[in-house]
Amino acid sequence: MGGVDERPAIVRADSENGMGRALIDASWDVKFPGQKFGPWAADEMAKMKEIVGRWANEHGFAEEFINEKYDFLFHRRQKQGGRGANLPLSERHAFIELARELPTRNAKQIYGWILRNMDKSTASGKWSKEETELLLKMYDELGPKWSKISKVVGRPAPACRDKWRLAKGGPKKKSGHWSPEETEKLVKLVEAHFEKRGTRPGAGPGQGFEHLTLRDNINWVNISAKLGTRNEQACLQRWYQIAPEMTKTGEWDNKQDSEMLVGLIESNTQAAETIDWENLVHGRNLSQIRRRWNYLSAKVTDHINIPFRELVHEVAKMTKDETVIALAQQYAATNAEN
Repeated sequence: MGGVDERPAIVRADSENGMGRALIDASWDVKFPGQKFGPWAADEMAKMKEIVGRWANEHGFAEEFINEKYDFLFHRRQKQGGRGANLPLSERHAFIELARELPTRNAKQIYGWILRNMDKSTASGKWSKEETELLLKMYDELGPKWSKISKVVGRPAPACRDKWRLAKGGPKKKSGHWSPEETEKLVKLVEAHFEKRGTRPGAGPGQGFEHLTLRDNINWVNISAKLGTRNEQACLQRWYQIAPEMTKTGEWDNKQDSEMLVGLIESNTQAAETIDWENLVHGRNLSQIRRRWNYLSAKVTDHINIPFRELVHEVAKMTKDETVIALAQQYAATNAEN
């Protein structure tokens, strides 16, 4: 692999006790620069299968891998009741070794992915309506006893847990396009979260929560519950779509918003796709500028259906900068004339 891997070196241990145990535990769920959380990208999944294939070949399981018989990855897990935390050192070494070849995920994340995607003893793929209803029913009866629920539903315990968290809201949960009212409420909830804790965006993932309960030390379960219309995954994704990146160069101020809007007006274009976004605001990068624009424009009612020039005018009104508002009004009027 290229570059420097900043994760701790694998520690070999002949005992389940002592310093070896502690160091293996640290390698199992280590946090490191460049680590990814949430859904796996297609290239990550392809790379992971390739890595598992090499590992299988090196350890005498090449034929099993070719025939998609992955029991060699799961027999110890089954004996341990399905809990990765209880895997013996010899078994955890395997996933830690796999993690050394993938620069974006730790061993615990890889264990979870392999469990969900390569365990042929359980169902995979899209959940049916009947499966989801059975999952919710079993949770009502058993509570969070995921191993027992897994046996009834026929899905891995982690998959049952993750699906329940996304489905538990029932019919009140929405999907698809966010309304301006929902977006505004989400922003207020997240900003209130940071204000209450005296923190700001950019803190990174919460410790020990690979399944996106926490990111930036935001408890998305609580945010989702307070919002009432979206599950935690949707809340997280929406926030990181619209949130201005305030983490590296400080908070956006009115002057920078005005600079961005003047740049948009001076571009004299009819569509956002033709804007040279990267050079609109001094000291801000392309990602920061685009996210700031998305954040502000999302506050405008029905912003998706408004012509770009009119949308610039509506956003300009938020700045209270009379000069910018006047320029934007003239810019929008030009669109109407055309």
